[in-house]
Amino acid sequence: MRVVVVGVGAMGLSAAAELANRGHEVTAIDRFDVGHRFASSSGATRVFRLAHADRDFVRMAIWNHELWKRLETDIGRPLRLTRGLLWRGGLTNEVGDALAAEGVEHEWVDRARQAELFPELRWADDGPVVWQPEAGAVRADDALRASLTRLRRAGGALVGGCTVRAVEPRASGGVEVVADVSGARRTWVADRVVLAAGPWAGPLLGDLGIEVVLTPCLAQVTYVKGGDAVPWASRPCLVDVPPDGASFGFYALPSPGIGFKVGLDQPVRDFLGSDLDREPDAAREQEAVERVRRELPAFDATPVRSELCAWTESADDRFVIDRIGDIVVACGDSGQGFKFLPMFGEVLAGLVEEKPLPDAVAADVASLGLARFADR
Repeated sequence: MRVVVVGVGAMGLSAAAELANRGHEVTAIDRFDVGHRFASSSGATRVFRLAHADRDFVRMAIWNHELWKRLETDIGRPLRLTRGLLWRGGLTNEVGDALAAEGVEHEWVDRARQAELFPELRWADDGPVVWQPEAGAVRADDALRASLTRLRRAGGALVGGCTVRAVEPRASGGVEVVADVSGARRTWVADRVVLAAGPWAGPLLGDLGIEVVLTPCLAQVTYVKGGDAVPWASRPCLVDVPPDGASFGFYALPSPGIGFKVGLDQPVRDFLGSDLDREPDAAREQEAVERVRRELPAFDATPVRSELCAWTESADDRFVIDRIGDIVVACGDSGQGFKFLPMFGEVLAGLVEEKPLPDAVAADVASLGLARFADR
């Protein structure tokens, strides 16, 4: 089949690479290029984890973990650093229950055990803590390069500088994609299209009559030095959720060669497609620094740099993955998509080919479809 993939972030690029490796004629197009900083998938690291508050996401994460191993074997190098994860605050009981229900190794942590796992982390007396060892940092930039290598090695094409103007189903079957490329209009005719346009997905879906509420925004992360006094690069990841579970709260992970990466789950501002300003917000950076000083007082909280990136929230903070005719839709990363990069490739390629997924996750992936919004 001829397949056009719109968007080369974690969703689109992994799908393009998998489809090319399955023997399809694949063209991946993007407004910019792989790893560009104007959408959602740029940056040195992301957290990977099996710990989730919902059992279906735990099951998908288990499968995804095996797919990461397959990708690493295929590309011939590790793409992840296993450091483990401490989860505390809101949703901790739900996370522990979901892990237990799916038979995933985990441990309820007391103060003494936390001191063994993460000596520099302040102990919080206001709730339980769960340790899950199968977690750590994805080398995100390297994972994108690995996917691009797979795409090109299998004969797939990448075209940057494309501003997509229309994605139109053809009466005779297939889909037409129209884009401006370097000032000229270009059209592709494909048997299938994977629409994975990140924060630009909403308008394209609206033009197709696909109604789904997507809220793109810009968020910020900060890397702090960590310092020579502590082995910060070998420390675990941390998720610290507010008691009401209303947001992801504060999260942190080691990014060797750069610093300890921290984020606050609060948008800096709304995303506008014409807004390419990625200058970090100084006040938000200072908030991150102060949080490190409070939670990790032994760390050197001097900021190395901060980065803005986009994420796109769906109405229920879950991915939107479905097929409408000859168009496969993938959007709504909700700030947690990158860790599922290899799963996206497998799922989206399966939808393109109309092939079933493994029984263990088929219903879970199906639940990410558009049908769930029908009664909203």
